[in-house]
Amino acid sequence: MASTTISLRTDTELKAQAEEILNQLGMTLNGTFNMLLHQIVREKSVPLSLSVASQNSLYADLLVAEDERINGYVGRRGDEILKDLDLIVAEAEANYEV
Repeated sequence: MASTTISLRTDTELKAQAEEILNQLGMTLNGTFNMLLHQIVREKSVPLSLSVASQNSLYADLLVAEDERINGYVGRRGDEILKDLDLIVAEAEANYEV
C-alpha cells in the first residue's frame, strides 16, 4: 500500500494533551488518526457527536447531577443498585430455558 503524508495545524498544547492521553492508552497520534480515517471510510460518516444542544452531553448530565446533590438529592446507594441487578440477573437466568 502506498502512503502519503498529511500536514495539519493544531494548537501545541492540545496536541501535547492528546498525545499524553493516547500514550496512556498505548496509542500514537499517527495510529489514532489512521484509525479515524479507516472508520470514516468503513462507516461512511464522521464518528463524532456534533451537537449545539448541551443537554446531549455527558458534561451537562454531570452538572445536573452535581446541582441535584448540592440541593439535597440523595439518590440510591450503589450496593442497593447492585442487589437489584443481581435479582434481575437471577430472575432472567431462572426463566432461561436451555
